[in-house]
Amino acid sequence: AQAEHDKKTLEGKTFKMTAKAGQGGRLFGSVTSKQVAEEIKKQYNIDVDKRKVVLDCDIKEFGTYHAEVKLFTGVSAKIDVQVSEA
Repeated sequence: AQAEHDKKTLEGKTFKMTAKAGQGGRLFGSVTSKQVAEEIKKQYNIDVDKRKVVLDCDIKEFGTYHAEVKLFTGVSAKIDVQVSEA
């Protein structure tokens, strides 16, 4: 029941993250699933294991990316991660 509640809370949300970048908009590192999990915890106080945050691809540039948060067996929420310049 808690997983369903968390899914309703997170589904369709966009998490804005900032990162430092060099020339050409390439990030110095990449935005990791750990950082996304920490952001979810910060904004909604929902504990998510970083291994449960599935990113479509490595986030190495600015833009919006799709991710999936697996909350429980068969319960997952689709979120967007928007990365902008710090």
